[in-house]
Amino acid sequence: LTQVALSAIQVHDMALCRPLLAEAPVLRAGDLLLEDRGFIDGATVSALKRKRRVDVIIPLKANMLATQEAVQLAEIADKWQAHPSRADQRIALVRGVEHRWAECAVPLNACVIRFWNKKKKRTDHIVLVTTDLELNAPWIVRHYEERPEIEQDYEQMKSGGWQLKKLSSTRYSEIVFYVLTVVLSYSLYHLFVN
Repeated sequence: LTQVALSAIQVHDMALCRPLLAEAPVLRAGDLLLEDRGFIDGATVSALKRKRRVDVIIPLKANMLATQEAVQLAEIADKWQAHPSRADQRIALVRGVEHRWAECAVPLNACVIRFWNKKKKRTDHIVLVTTDLELNAPWIVRHYEERPEIEQDYEQMKSGGWQLKKLSSTRYSEIVFYVLTVVLSYSLYHLFVN
């Protein structure tokens, strides 16, 4: 855990985190940022790539033109390959879908994931885009699969698993010691588990 932004639930994720993305010293050139759909903002993706040289992987919404373009190009090329971790899914790399996302001013490659949607009873697609043009489709998926673990860590912190709300002292040094001890313990646990 290197940086946190906290706010009321009514504040949109992008509005809350825009200053962090623009200025946070923890983001350095060459980093890869995994974002969820709440961070779809072409201008911010472009600024991260151009100004900070930070690459992004983000899933697109189904109704976006870049999503529809990527799916159509993947179907036309018909060069599907095995999903790196899910046997019932196929993936395909599609290069250059940024022209269908007007707000995004940097080159994007897409990884189209094709799967059988049991609820809709039809083939469906998920499209992940990245500004790292050297990543192939399996690596885009592998990197993005790290996100659920990050979400789980955040959920534990937020839901009281780390008991940050139960601080009995108001002294700054004791609060800092407690938080650092919890983070260190959690990090050591993950180090030994892996």
